[in-house]
Amino acid sequence: MNPLTSFQQETRQLLHQRLPSILRANMALMGLLAVSDIVFPTAPPALALPWRLAAITVCALLLVLHRLDRGQQWGWLIGGGSSLCTGAVILGLMLHTNTVASSAYVALIATITIFTAIAPLTGTQALISGFALVCGYLGAIVSLDFLPAAELLELAGNLFFLICFVFIAAIQCWADHGAREREFRLRLAESEAARELDRQAGRLEEEVRRRTGEQRLSEQRYRLLYEAITDDLVLVDSDGTVLQANDRYLAHFCGGPCRAGASFYDAVFVADRARVATELLGVLFRGEPVSGLCLSLRTGDGRPLAVEVSGALLERDGSRAAQLLIRDITLRLECEARLLASLDRQRTTESAAILALAKLSEYRDLTPGRHLERIREYCRLLAEQLALRTEFAALLTPAAIQDFQQAALLHDIGKVGIRDAILFKTGPLSGLEEEVLRNHTLTGGDVLKALEAEARAGSFLGLAKNIAYFHHERWDGTGYPYGLRGEAIPLEARILHLADAYEGLTVAAAAQAPLRHDQAVARIRGSAGLCFDPAVVEAFLACEAAFDRVRRSRAETA
Repeated sequence: MNPLTSFQQETRQLLHQRLPSILRANMALMGLLAVSDIVFPTAPPALALPWRLAAITVCALLLVLHRLDRGQQWGWLIGGGSSLCTGAVILGLMLHTNTVASSAYVALIATITIFTAIAPLTGTQALISGFALVCGYLGAIVSLDFLPAAELLELAGNLFFLICFVFIAAIQCWADHGAREREFRLRLAESEAARELDRQAGRLEEEVRRRTGEQRLSEQRYRLLYEAITDDLVLVDSDGTVLQANDRYLAHFCGGPCRAGASFYDAVFVADRARVATELLGVLFRGEPVSGLCLSLRTGDGRPLAVEVSGALLERDGSRAAQLLIRDITLRLECEARLLASLDRQRTTESAAILALAKLSEYRDLTPGRHLERIREYCRLLAEQLALRTEFAALLTPAAIQDFQQAALLHDIGKVGIRDAILFKTGPLSGLEEEVLRNHTLTGGDVLKALEAEARAGSFLGLAKNIAYFHHERWDGTGYPYGLRGEAIPLEARILHLADAYEGLTVAAAAQAPLRHDQAVARIRGSAGLCFDPAVVEAFLACEAAFDRVRRSRAETA
């Protein structure tokens, strides 16, 4: 909040607190003047009393209004109204009696004193309120019908002293206001300093907590809270001798209290002891941590128990020991086995569905049977060969190659939508028929794209879609359907293109005579950089003997 706004709000609150005193003082002044009218009459009491009572009544009403002012918004109006009302009664009686009485002058000074001394006024506010009464006093004098010369002299003296009193009151108010404002700003500064101290203290406490936490964490390396940990814990030396163990370890592997000189190797099967010595204790005592080492330990009753061992080296007072945390993973292994079995069933079902779908396109092809089996093996050989190269290793992981083999089966699925009259035509195709035949890439790609949208994340259908769309694109950009060039063609489509070309060259289709393996190799070598990706051709040449074996082993039997 703005400090000036806060100071003004505090001033309003102070005025609100002092208003009852101002109102009661004005009421008391009117009461004293009423008594003075009786004891020292300057005006007929019967005339002056109603005026005094009216002023008292107005002040009483303003006191009620003050109590209703919950928002403290009417303070200046109530205080100023009370003083103006009191002054108006005093000046009104002067006009009514047509006399300049010293009691009126004294009453005006009292009115000014009450308001300026009690209300938290600024110097300007005090001048305005004081001169308002001075002007009223002067106006009342001017309005009198007749002024004797003696009274004019008294009037001049009264007016001079009244003005002087107003200035004195204004100076006092200015000084009080300045003092209050300075005190307020000092309190603000003290409050801000206190808040800053609180913040610094908070930061200091946080730093102390952090340092304490670090110290506690450091101490925990040397504090073995075995019984609070749900896993098995054991502390061993470099020879495997058990130095300390928690109850869970003792229950699992010792069958009760640990005997003197017991060894961790007692819980290790003989065949695994060399591995424990090198991969566990040997590593730990070199100062390196061990995490997630899977072993099969022997329980106290001789049963094998699958566990995961993690450990760290503890050093204290010159002695060294390895702390081992042993976790039973039997349930996890069972869950993993069930998940793997479920995944295998899913893959088997998926493969059967893919093969059935792919057979639809195979029945719509002139290429003899077992075509898809050969294509799948050719793609695997090429992908595995390319995976040996650094630039393709990240793309052609074993899982990716497995998905690629599945996807390759669907490369010609779009042929299902081509009419027999075009697909099985033995003569040359017209331009329109050629266009229809080429559109099998778009048809197949669109079908697989729709399936991909419904499939689970990581599905092979993304690969199958790319293969269906782009397996007739050529490296030099003269292929179809989009005329893609070079690496703009997806890698899986470039691989399938070569595998499909080798298949077409070496397998008889209708009246077309197949080429020998060496002839097909020469044809493909000559098309590197034109029809085929040079890198894929290099991979093919590296495994062309395996291609020939696949071709022979999966040759047509009918």
